[in-house]
Amino acid sequence: MKYILSILLFFLLVAPLAAQNNQDQVIFKAMQDEMQRSKEQLMLPGMQPPYYISYTLGRSRQFQVRASLGGIVNFTETPWSSRGAVQMFLGNDDNNNDFAYSCVAAQLPMPAEPDYDGMRRNYWMGSDMMYKWSLQAANMKESYLKANPRTPEEVNLKDRQKVEPVTKIEEAKNAYTIDRAALEKTANELSAIFKDYKDIYNSSVNISGADIEIYKMTTDGVVLKQPMRYTNLYATAYVVTEDGVRIDDTYSVIVDRPEDLPSLDELKKGVKAFADNLIKLKNAPVITEYYGGPVLFEGGASSSVLTSNLLRRGALYAYRKPASDRMQPIKTLDDRLDMKIIDTRLTVKNYSSLEKYNGVTLLGAYDIDADGIVPPKEITLVENGIFKAMLNGTVPTLHAPQSTGSSRFTLSSMDGTYTLAPGTIHIKADKGTKPEKMKAALIKAAKEEGLKYAYIVRGLAGKASRIYRVDLKDGSETQVRFGDVSGFTLPNLKRMLNISNKENVSNYLSNGEVLSSIIYPSSILVENIEINKSDVKKDKEQVLTFPLQK
Repeated sequence: MKYILSILLFFLLVAPLAAQNNQDQVIFKAMQDEMQRSKEQLMLPGMQPPYYISYTLGRSRQFQVRASLGGIVNFTETPWSSRGAVQMFLGNDDNNNDFAYSCVAAQLPMPAEPDYDGMRRNYWMGSDMMYKWSLQAANMKESYLKANPRTPEEVNLKDRQKVEPVTKIEEAKNAYTIDRAALEKTANELSAIFKDYKDIYNSSVNISGADIEIYKMTTDGVVLKQPMRYTNLYATAYVVTEDGVRIDDTYSVIVDRPEDLPSLDELKKGVKAFADNLIKLKNAPVITEYYGGPVLFEGGASSSVLTSNLLRRGALYAYRKPASDRMQPIKTLDDRLDMKIIDTRLTVKNYSSLEKYNGVTLLGAYDIDADGIVPPKEITLVENGIFKAMLNGTVPTLHAPQSTGSSRFTLSSMDGTYTLAPGTIHIKADKGTKPEKMKAALIKAAKEEGLKYAYIVRGLAGKASRIYRVDLKDGSETQVRFGDVSGFTLPNLKRMLNISNKENVSNYLSNGEVLSSIIYPSSILVENIEINKSDVKKDKEQVLTFPLQK
């Protein structure tokens, strides 16, 4: 009976692969054969064998074009290259050697083009490395737990959730075309805009991106192929104020493929607005006195306030305390479950496979996570201000014992390592206010507190923050600079003065690693915000005058 089951399992695993292209067959065959050998033979005398092995392979090709003042500085395009990784656990799901409770893997070089023998050799080396490391990790974890016994609540908590076998082979829906001539033309024309701004220094326009394929196979029977791609256009520059302070800023657009970038005319408008704002900021008066009161956060500033509180590491994510003195635990909000954490008008949901919202393509959409878990299409994390659930992977925690399918492959590693991250976060306001009435609400709140003026913040970026002082008499605005904005912590978001009913949609990199999206109120009015004068330092003057100023 066991023999028959083994044969059935083999054909269930191999059958979906037979329909794939030659490249996929070579990659999965090398993974499968070396994994089978490790399962049967990887064990030192008197030591426990691994019970879980994961092999991943990341194939990628990348490009970057950089232009300055209408001329190409450099263009690079790399051919396909590959990197691999091995993850391994000893023991069992109840108690294994994972003391970090995060993706710890041996990273491996791989042949640029799929090569069966070369890949098996490198997975063999990685497996040997991870097995020896895992033995040391198991001893270290055992010693730690003897000195630091688990609490009664944690005793029955498993170290890992078992994943059911699944095969998911995804192909990219559209070609990822790197058109050098078109990219250089775009970068050239956008960078030439800065020729008209003699007070803007070191300006450049960069367009970069990557086309990535992630392969994964595990002893749980998970077989994945997942495409990932992105294209990022960003302009950078700085100005120097009359009192010698340098202000750096960036304008950025992130999309799926180079073909998905906005039109050249639209990009020109964005870059010109960016340059104009830098000049305005350079010439803006300095904040000289303390302010404490209501502040209206609009656009990107609204997103920054919400994400810094709700989407930082440890906020709406579940993390297990490491079983080691060498690692600092991540502070989470799990002790606030079923408690109010934000304004009761706000509900926060996570969407996994939603591809578009209000006509905007959502880069956070995915069908299966890096562990092989199919996530729910929608999870309510906060309902009417009450904290209801956390996003988690396959490491159970007391308050999140089951995976929500939120282990996401990272872009930075290119080798299949993963981290906890959302798909698309939707921060939805109930009974919000029309956006055109938000400023009037700010003025009213400031008058009730007896203040001389109020503030609107439209961007939070250190010295480049876009802050505007509002005259309470006529509503006129004066842009100011060098303000330290503080006080927009989670407790201050429990009761907001007002929330816009208009929604913005943005794509971004969660923690700089994972393609994600966010839908959020276009503005929020928060009380008890402090704005102080920044302690900024002057920069050394240039020895020679900027050529455009001659």
